[in-house]
Amino acid sequence: MPTFGALCYFFLFPTVSRITDPAILWKLLAVIFVATAILPLISVLIMLKFGRISTIYMEDQSERNWPLLQTAVVYAFAFYTLKTKSVPVFIPLFILGAIGSMVLAMVINLRWKISLHMIGIGGFCGGLSALFILTQEGNPIYLAVAFVLAGILGTARLLLNAHNALQILAGFALGFAIELGLLMIVVN
Repeated sequence: MPTFGALCYFFLFPTVSRITDPAILWKLLAVIFVATAILPLISVLIMLKFGRISTIYMEDQSERNWPLLQTAVVYAFAFYTLKTKSVPVFIPLFILGAIGSMVLAMVINLRWKISLHMIGIGGFCGGLSALFILTQEGNPIYLAVAFVLAGILGTARLLLNAHNALQILAGFALGFAIELGLLMIVVN
């Protein structure tokens, strides 16, 4: 989700694309993709191989905290790396929001299963909403599309019996609130 979010942020908001050198944009996206997709995937596959998790879907609530913790650590390195580079401030903040969401998800997961998928897309919608508010630019149809996609994802999770409605709504609300709040407080 962070890679998809960064792509959308760079290409949907003229202010953002102006402050990012096109020569380094693809390198930046590659770093984000490796740190937030490839490394966590490798971590999950290693845990699967050594029996820490039974499937990559981690349907069992007790299996979710180790992958969340390892992913949060990798994201923390990505945050530090991006924070020290000359990238738009919202990109490391988006990663920081994802770390906060994962840590809260770990705490919540000790007692209750919350939808991690919905935390991710809720964070994307929250970040997108913040950018629309902060930059006063971009086409709002993209924000509407993001919310429709969130609804489709939530519905799919319900139909798969992966979560109940409250777990889905709570996941979306958590991700949305953290990203929107963080960007509005720090950037504004």
